[in-house]
This record gives sequence, C-alpha cells and structure tokens, in this order.
Amino acid sequence: MRKFGLLGKKLSHSLSPLLHNTFFENIGIEAEYKLYEVDEAEIDNFKNYMLENSIEGVNITVPYKKRFLDKLDYISDEAKEIGAINLLYIKDNKFYGDNTDYYGFKYTLTKNDIDVKDKKIVIVGKGGASASVDKVLKDMGADDITFYFRKDKFSQIKFPENMGGDIIVNTTPVGMYPNVEYNLVSKEILKKFKVAIDLIYNPIETKFLKEAKECGLKIINGMDMLIEQALKTDEILYGILLSTQLRKKIRKKIKKKVEEYYENNGN
Repeated sequence: MRKFGLLGKKLSHSLSPLLHNTFFENIGIEAEYKLYEVDEAEIDNFKNYMLENSIEGVNITVPYKKRFLDKLDYISDEAKEIGAINLLYIKDNKFYGDNTDYYGFKYTLTKNDIDVKDKKIVIVGKGGASASVDKVLKDMGADDITFYFRKDKFSQIKFPENMGGDIIVNTTPVGMYPNVEYNLVSKEILKKFKVAIDLIYNPIETKFLKEAKECGLKIINGMDMLIEQALKTDEILYGILLSTQLRKKIRKKIKKKVEEYYENNGN
C-alpha cells in the first residue's frame, strides 16, 4: 500500500484524509493518507522519516511551507516564484517540491467568475498562502495588490481610513474552527469592497464572510481551493491527468462527504 499524508504542527481538524481517500476510492488505488503532526524541533528530520517509512509524498501546511525550500533536489517554477511549497514528494530517490495552492486558488477565481484584471485588491496576511494568492492574481492580470498583515499573532492590523477596493482576500487562519468568533477586518472596511474571499473552509462561513455578506459583498469560501489543490496533488503524485468528467465526479463526491462531515460534527 502506498503511503501519503499531511505534514503540519496541529492537524486535528484537517479534512485532507477525507479528500484524498475519496480520490483513492474512485480511482481504485490502494493507498493511505495520514496526518503527521511534527514539532518544530523535529521537522528537519522529516525527510529521513519519509525514506525510512516509505512515505512517497506529503502535503505541507503551516508553519512548514517555507521550511524545505533550500533542502530539495527540484522545485517547480510556481513554488520558486511563490517562495513556499505545500507538496513534498519523492520520485526516483529525489525530493521534489510543488505548490498546488496556486492551482486551487486559480480554480476558485475561474469557477466563481471573478475577473481580477485592473481591479484593486487587498490581501490580508503575509504567509505562504498569501504568496500563492499574489502569484495567481498577477498571472491573471492584477497589478494593484496591497498586503496588510499583523506583526505578530497578538496584534491588530492598522488599516488606513481611506482604504477601499474591489476584492479583499483573507489568507490568515483567523476565524478558523474552533476560534470562529474572530475576524481581522471590520465592517467599516468590508463595506468598501465588492467581493470577499476567505481561504478558510472550516467553518464554511467564517465571521469575515458572514459580516461581508451583511455588507452586501459577494462571498467565496476556501472549499473550492481545498478540493482543487487536493486533486492537483493526486495528479502530480500519480503522474496522471484527470478527465474533466472524472474530475467533476470526484469533486462532487468530496463536496458531499465534507458537507456530511460538518452535519455530523456541528462545525
């Protein structure tokens, strides 16, 4: 049985196993997808751990998306430009890095008919996810992009009073389950935009999105990005290209399972 998984520091609420195991079932692959919670003091040993335990590939989440950039044999052009990887895998005894968040966010914009060209865009956050968002936006024609971020997790963001624009994107984990009562952006700021996008998918509607909707904005959560980056991950790991029909079928099944998960867990 082939072994894959998710690497991060705290992963108890991750839906990644559900997503990838659904893919394996539909393709007819014998594989497992596990969570690998690793403390920062041990992270530099993880490549050896993969080799010793025959783990072929892992997705990477916070805070390790930049940790392996100078420790791999090959890195995709997208990941190099972004400066972060969310996929680490072994092929022919070499370590590879890629960034499937890029494909996930691009799909999110396309599916929701969001035209970013000549739009004024604000990105909240400055981590690995924000770099992927920035790269996609620029590749799709955006050139007016501003970042606002906290100096540390205890501080607030100082937004200018005259701030406004077309699209605002939250790339931080603020508002993610179980801390659903938090939002970095006030309604006074949100009402100056037309579209609000949150990369968070748990809960489906964060406080950021809820308040944006109350202000009349079009809102988009992180579910499409989550599913698409997972499918792109599996394509890379298995060296395949899903047909449009099969991709649609698997995406529909994943979405249904995620909805059932939320119903059963009350998130």
